[in-house]
Amino acid sequence: PIYRRLMKPLKGRCLRIMTMDNCWNATLKQRLGALVSPFYVRPMADAAWVPGQRQATFARKLNYPIRRILQGLYCCEFAAFAAKHQQRLDEKRPLPSAFLFVGRLIEVKGIRTLADAYQRYRVNAKAPWPLIVCGTGPLSSLLEGKPGVQIQGFVQPSELPGVLASAGCLLLPSVFEPWALVVHEASAAGLLIIAAENVGSVPHLVQNYYNGFLVSTGDPVGLAEAMTWVSAMGVERQEGMSRASHELSRQYTPKRWADSLLEFAIDCKVGQR
Repeated sequence: PIYRRLMKPLKGRCLRIMTMDNCWNATLKQRLGALVSPFYVRPMADAAWVPGQRQATFARKLNYPIRRILQGLYCCEFAAFAAKHQQRLDEKRPLPSAFLFVGRLIEVKGIRTLADAYQRYRVNAKAPWPLIVCGTGPLSSLLEGKPGVQIQGFVQPSELPGVLASAGCLLLPSVFEPWALVVHEASAAGLLIIAAENVGSVPHLVQNYYNGFLVSTGDPVGLAEAMTWVSAMGVERQEGMSRASHELSRQYTPKRWADSLLEFAIDCKVGQR
């Protein structure tokens, strides 16, 4: 309420940009929000800045015109992760034969699905890859002590580029993620991506058979099949998908983040004349 009272008098005196990462899920609360937005939201902000298309859909429901919606709100420390990808290419090293999960070990991250899928995968794969798990949480017992699982615990952000460089494919079976910055980090590092359909960044950073695979939320069988596909494919195919993943990651860089914001601000100012 305080923020709304501060913003309303600033109309016409500065560019007021609202940021959000909520995906449009057509819930009752969101539909009600869309109805009251012309009176409650729009008077306090001239534009909306969101991570991607799923959030842009919500912004449109809140009555923001498409020219007043900027995408690309979230961006990883691109150079640090891209350097690992380039280093591997320069040294002509193959993509590491390992899966990786990064995140809290809680229900919403799909840990039960991950644990089930990995055991199914190990039963069926001829030469199963290990699963590196970086994170802590109450569901750690589902993975601890299981064949092929390497628990590394919490990883400092400064160490994450090196951790990503030790794997060839990121797994993210989350029940829901508004965006999931780790997908951008992994793609910048050249990893293949297997992610659940409810992860907010997948429309932009994961394309089936191009740089990874999308699986249904809560589907351990589908996740295991995707893992089998990745680990069984030839080196040349893996390398092609790795390069494709890195190329998709270049949509979001700190420089593009800054340039887009400045250009958007100029465009909004011109449009208000």
